[in-house]
Amino acid sequence: MKTESLFGFLAGATLGALAGILFAPATGDETRKKIMDAASEGYDEAVEGAQVLGHKAHVRYRYARREMNALKKTLMEQGGELKEEVRQAIMEKLDKLEKSLSREEGIDEQPEEA
Repeated sequence: MKTESLFGFLAGATLGALAGILFAPATGDETRKKIMDAASEGYDEAVEGAQVLGHKAHVRYRYARREMNALKKTLMEQGGELKEEVRQAIMEKLDKLEKSLSREEGIDEQPEEA
């Protein structure tokens, strides 16, 4: 929902800026330069926004991996108190999660331990 409203806002702002440029009294060269400058600025902002989102996703991914590895370690060390069936089921779920995270990230090697 937030993504849709962000894209809607950006699209509206872009259309408004273009309309303002196109209807402002200026020569063709000035108008084309304004459009190119606005497009360049919009591109730069989009790249910066994508980098920020990518960084946030990477940080959350690394956090999830550390937490998952810590939980697996705890289960291996202290899991004797659980019934073996329960411990095995939890370990299988964690293994599936780890494989899923590896596929999404494109990583085949194991991450460093927490």
